[in-house]
Amino acid sequence: MGTPDDRTASELNRELTDLLAQAGSRFGFDVVLEYPVRGGRLDVVWTWAPPSPFPGLERPVPVVGFEIESSWRTRKHVKGDLLNLQDAGVGLGVIVLAGTDPKDDGLRRFAEMLVDRPGPTVLVWTADDVQALVEQRDVASLTAAATGAASAIVPGVDPVRGTTDGSKAVATHSGKYAPLYRWLRAHQARELTLTFDEVEGVLGFPLPPSSRQHVPHWHSYDGSAVARAIADAGWKASHVQLADEQLTLVKLG
Repeated sequence: MGTPDDRTASELNRELTDLLAQAGSRFGFDVVLEYPVRGGRLDVVWTWAPPSPFPGLERPVPVVGFEIESSWRTRKHVKGDLLNLQDAGVGLGVIVLAGTDPKDDGLRRFAEMLVDRPGPTVLVWTADDVQALVEQRDVASLTAAATGAASAIVPGVDPVRGTTDGSKAVATHSGKYAPLYRWLRAHQARELTLTFDEVEGVLGFPLPPSSRQHVPHWHSYDGSAVARAIADAGWKASHVQLADEQLTLVKLG
């Protein structure tokens, strides 16, 4: 696969579509191109159908959906991509921003913030991520997320150990604060006391100013991305001390 600059946007879109279709088939899904949704279409959808009749299930379940943006896209396009993924009812969505123009960096940051919210997991990829998927350099996380998405949609199988209310950990978490989620999921301790600087060390970037100004920033699942990462990992913040820039995290369950 050449670099995006070597091809037109339409050529790149077709190439990425073909690669995603191949990957979906290899993972055992049925692949639908131009999957219809209300007011539009998704570029690629991986669907799943049970091997035997399933009461009440009339058509294959849309498990993973992909929207591909090759170049010259705007925030409006990305918002439309997210709406299409939500309307399709996929368990896992992927927005592929394949452009290499410098302005695409800002669009990617916007997309990552946009998808970091309650609801179905939505990932933001580049063309390189699609290539990595096809070459199976890093497919474990997607396979796990796709399996979890299918199980979450179809009754009788529960890949999530709890709910997103913070009572127990959930199987996947995407977005800017995913490094904190993964770090906490891997921790065996029942309680951790951290400074805000140490949290930033885990994340690899500064916390927003509100984390140093408002205690609810560490507790409000619906209003705070860092609080969602903590809750989804199966932890809760307690004893938040803004003056000392320190907090205690307690593992739940």
